[in-house]
Amino acid sequence: MVHHARTHSNLPVRIREAFTLVELLVVIAIIGTLVGLLLPAVQSAREAGRRNSCINNQNQLGKAVIAFDGQRQFIPGWRNKHPNAQLGLGDMSSTNDGNKDDSMQYGAVSWPVMILPNLERRDVYKLWENSNSATGAITSNAPYMSIFTCPTSPADSQGEPTLSYAGNIGMGVVNGLQFKNDGVMMDLLGKTGSCNPARNNLDVISSGDGTTMTLLFSEKCGASYSPQSNYDVAPRAATTGGYTFGPGTSWTSQQNGPIPCFGVPSTGTAYGTVSNGKMINSVALANDGYYAMPSANHPGGVAATFCDSHTIFLKDTIDSRVYCQLLTPNTTSGAGQMVNVISGFNGLKLLSEADFQ
Repeated sequence: MVHHARTHSNLPVRIREAFTLVELLVVIAIIGTLVGLLLPAVQSAREAGRRNSCINNQNQLGKAVIAFDGQRQFIPGWRNKHPNAQLGLGDMSSTNDGNKDDSMQYGAVSWPVMILPNLERRDVYKLWENSNSATGAITSNAPYMSIFTCPTSPADSQGEPTLSYAGNIGMGVVNGLQFKNDGVMMDLLGKTGSCNPARNNLDVISSGDGTTMTLLFSEKCGASYSPQSNYDVAPRAATTGGYTFGPGTSWTSQQNGPIPCFGVPSTGTAYGTVSNGKMINSVALANDGYYAMPSANHPGGVAATFCDSHTIFLKDTIDSRVYCQLLTPNTTSGAGQMVNVISGFNGLKLLSEADFQ
């Protein structure tokens, strides 16, 4: 019997089928849906990381203030005498712009410069210590420092000494006076007939509402607050009316110059009335005085540091009265001023953490 081998051509032929157009479209649609679902989660995770970095920055700044207070027994002011004691140029009056050149010329620095040695940046502090004895100007711009910048609000230019954070000064200067119990940072430069030098320290705050219930720093760098502040700029003081929180062009509207302070907005006159509206990330930033308020590019609130250096995320749904009480080192004695500022400020209570967390 003869067996005939099956040739290759006799094998069954298998044809490989390709994806149809419909199948490709379905796969693409599924991938697009998954990416759409995943992207918000990735963005949220990235924002959470940036917010944590911002909180850590403020926590370190708070610790630097505590170290400063331990060394010198007072909290740095929103205006301080120039580190070069030989200048003797006096302070900035309401006739000056509060910009960088005026700040240097008139011998004023704000709180960021004062705590530089406590941030292990004495090399930067020496720019002011070694400044020109004739004008007070430093020889070059202070460098960009990441600890002063919120990652969610990146610097306009990393060549600039950007500042995302502001210190609590309560209502600031009203009719030439700054009430000690309406804020933490005082005007330590002083001016005859205007803002007499006064000091706060952590012991005073502890004996009042307590350091854990009194705000020290907040963010002030939201999208509506532009241009950004610089840490080598010192604000000026007013001889009458309110205090300038910046930015803007009109002195009487308290919007001149981006500066490192936050507090209670007013209208440029004594005890301007503020409604019980949004005190953080306010939608009324264009109105007089509202540039005083904390703001950030974080959704829903700002990072805020208390006088014991603990830092939380302060929601922008906070009640205006609670916000004002957090700004007062001693609400009982400071209430007389706040009552005139906040509409509906009827009665005070001891705050609990549940009121603002």
